[in-house]
Amino acid sequence: MLDPALTRVRPSVAAADAPVKIAVRELVVHYGATCALEAVSLDIPAHRVTALIGPSGCGKSTFLRCLNRMNDHIPGARVGGQVTIDGDPIYGPEVDPVALRRRIGMVFQKSNPFPKSVFDNVAFGPRVHASAIRCGSARSPSAPSARRPSGTR
Repeated sequence: MLDPALTRVRPSVAAADAPVKIAVRELVVHYGATCALEAVSLDIPAHRVTALIGPSGCGKSTFLRCLNRMNDHIPGARVGGQVTIDGDPIYGPEVDPVALRRRIGMVFQKSNPFPKSVFDNVAFGPRVHASAIRCGSARSPSAPSARRPSGTR
C-alpha cells in the first residue's frame, strides 16, 4: 500500500504557473480486498514533465493505469475518486475508454504484445488508424498501409 504521507503532493513552484492538465482527487483503487491506492490527490500541470518515483509495488503503475482506464480490464478492480483531464471526468458513463486511450498513451517497461504474430502486433496501430481514416476521420498522409507483404503469414 502507498505510504499515506505520500498521497498529498503539492506541485513545485515551477509547475504552479502552468494550468492543470490532469487533476486527481481522492483516488482509491482496490484489487479484490487489497487496497492498492488510498486517497491519492495530485495535480499534473500541462506542458511540464512529471515523474512518479518510488519503490517497486508502491502503486506507480496502478496510478498510471487509472489515467487511461486500463483497470477496467482487470477482474475485481474497483476505482473510486475523481480523475479529470482538461476538466472533464474520465470515469463518467458517457466516456468512451477507447477514445480516452487515444489521448492518454502508455509506454510499458516490458512489452505487452497482443496474442498475435509479430507482424500483426507491429501492423495493429496502422490498421486501426487506417480503418478510422476510411470511416471518415481526418486524413493522415503519414498513416502507412498495414497490408501484409505477399508471401508472409
